[in-house]
Amino acid sequence: IKLKITPKDSNSVAKVIIIDDNNRVLMLKRSNYMEKHAGEWDLPGGHIQVGEDFKEGMYREVKEETDLSINNPKFVQKLENLSFYYCNYSERPIKLSHEHVGFKFFRKDELNKNNKFEKMALKALEMKND
Repeated sequence: IKLKITPKDSNSVAKVIIIDDNNRVLMLKRSNYMEKHAGEWDLPGGHIQVGEDFKEGMYREVKEETDLSINNPKFVQKLENLSFYYCNYSERPIKLSHEHVGFKFFRKDELNKNNKFEKMALKALEMKND
């Protein structure tokens, strides 16, 4: 009997703010069956697995959720167990996983600073355009 070992999620979460050439931010709409925050807008990323390199985990999560490969992510801020990074969108087609049902690129004026993910996206836009 071969047992498949499922990697265990750590408490560390990486979220990536992907910015296109028009300074819009990629947000993913969470599937309704998701336990937490169903139907809400989310940033690509997720839990780093126990024993996994942080950057490798961040790249893996974004690839799993969007099919995008990210390049040269820059650190934005850490909030509790969440680390936020931003990078440029590579103009590749986005293929969503089962975790999300849609995506949209949001303009700066569409982002709500009272939402923690959108507030981080606004901060990343400022940093990028500095």
